[in-house]
Amino acid sequence: MNAAVSSAQIAPVYTLILIVLVGMLLRRLHVLTPQDATSIRKLVFNVSLPAMTFTSLYSNDIPLKALWIIPGVIAIQAVGYALFRIVPRRWRETVFSGFLGNTGFMGYPVTQAMLGPGALPLAVIYEQTHSFMAVGVWVHRSARSLLSPPLVATALALLLKQVPLPAFLLDACRLVGNTTSPLAMLFVGLTVELAFHWKGLVAAAIKLIAIPAMALGLTLILPLAGDIRSAFIIQSAMPTMVASVVYGAELGLDVQKLSRNVVLSTLLFPLTILLWRLFL
Repeated sequence: MNAAVSSAQIAPVYTLILIVLVGMLLRRLHVLTPQDATSIRKLVFNVSLPAMTFTSLYSNDIPLKALWIIPGVIAIQAVGYALFRIVPRRWRETVFSGFLGNTGFMGYPVTQAMLGPGALPLAVIYEQTHSFMAVGVWVHRSARSLLSPPLVATALALLLKQVPLPAFLLDACRLVGNTTSPLAMLFVGLTVELAFHWKGLVAAAIKLIAIPAMALGLTLILPLAGDIRSAFIIQSAMPTMVASVVYGAELGLDVQKLSRNVVLSTLLFPLTILLWRLFL
C-alpha cells in the first residue's frame, strides 16, 4: 500500500475523530447535555442506523465469501467467553471490556469511511454476529431480545432486495442514513469522560491490539480477502462498546470499572487504528 492510498484511506477517520472532539467541547461548554446524548443515541439506534443499514444492504451486492466473517467473529468471541469464565473474578471486567467492541455506532462509520459505502454490508455481517454473541452468549438473554431496529432493517433489506422500490423512498433512507456517522461520533464525544486506571490499559490492549491481531491471524486461515478481510480487521479493532456497561451490570460486574474501560479504549482508538490500517 503506497503512502497516497494510506493517507486517503485514513483521512475520513480524522474527520470522525474531529466530530468526537466537537462533542466533548459542546458538553464542556454546556451547549449539549448528557440528556441530549441520550436523545441522539435513540435517534441513531432507532432511525438513522436502520436507514443506513437498509440502504446499504439493499443497494450493494453481498459476496458469498463475506459469510466467512461469521465463523471468524464466533471464534474470537468463543475465546473471550472461555477466558472470562476461567480468570479470577477481579479480572472479569477487563476481559469483558476487551472482547466486546463498538462495532455498530463506531464500526459502521469507520468501516464506511475507510473502505467506502460498498463495504458497509460487510460491517453489518460482523456487527450482527457480534451482537448475537454478546446478547445470546455473554449475557444469556432470550431470542426475543436479539430483535433490534438495525436487525429488522437488515432482514427487510434482504427480503426486498429483488423488489424495485420507489426512488424517493430510497433517497429518503439514504438522506436519513447519512446522518448516522456524524451523530454517532457526536454521541461518543458527549458521553466520554476522562478517567484512568492502569487496569483500563490492559482492557484497551486486549481490545485494540490483541483482538485485531487475532482477526489478522484468522485471515490466514479463513478465505477472507480484499475488502472482506479489511472490514473484518477494522471491525475487530473497534474500541469497547458503550453498551458493555449495561450488559456487564446484568452480570454483576463493576459498572465504574467498565465505564473507565470504555473511555480509555475510545480515547486510544485513534492511535491504534493508524497501526491496523497498515495491514489492510
